[in-house]
Amino acid sequence: MRRTLNPFILLLFAIPFLGCQKKKVAYDVPTWILSMVEDNKNTGIETDFSNILSDKRVPYIGFIGSNYQKLKIDILNVQKKDDNLYDVTGVSVVKGNRCNFHGTIDVIENREFNHPTYGVDDSMKGKFKRRGCSIAKYRFEEDSNQRGSGVFSGYLFFYWYETHDNKIVYDDIDDHSDSYCNNQYVGTWQGNRTKKSKPCAWGQYRVPNSGDLDIGAAEFSVNPKYSHNGWEKE
Repeated sequence: MRRTLNPFILLLFAIPFLGCQKKKVAYDVPTWILSMVEDNKNTGIETDFSNILSDKRVPYIGFIGSNYQKLKIDILNVQKKDDNLYDVTGVSVVKGNRCNFHGTIDVIENREFNHPTYGVDDSMKGKFKRRGCSIAKYRFEEDSNQRGSGVFSGYLFFYWYETHDNKIVYDDIDDHSDSYCNNQYVGTWQGNRTKKSKPCAWGQYRVPNSGDLDIGAAEFSVNPKYSHNGWEKE
């Protein structure tokens, strides 16, 4: 007589598998992000990141295309829609061509530093509860009625810290560092008319995945061989 397995036992086997599958999906992100979260751990967090995602303390620096054409991005408004999803409006400018865009940022994972640093001379020691970072996906659709419009999509990585009164704020603790950056976007832009894709990236203070575009030490500085691609005034 053939035996049938107890459904409860089957469920016990299935739960760990589903957990692995969920973890696999969460980590289906580019290696440039994974390399930045090696000394971090998953963390729970209930907050509104819109103040960080819409921060304007410095303009975004960005490029589009394999020739590193200058890309200007201005995030105009960020509004939380639910626990992880944010509604975003903004403007892009390439070679003087201006497009309005609208889209979403979907925060897929939050992480906490295992060994946080405390700034210059440990000046921030004891002044925050924890430091962390978040991984998100973005999709910004430019107005199809505007010339040269398309769709930006990819991944976003940003830093935050939690104050002792439980507020999550923009992490500028290490802004003295030459390599400091925040709100880092990497992905592609696909033209509505041509359907062709171009690599693009932008960020605050530094541009991620920008190859030899940035030759600056203390701050972002354009490689002279790309200066004719919209960077002349940089």
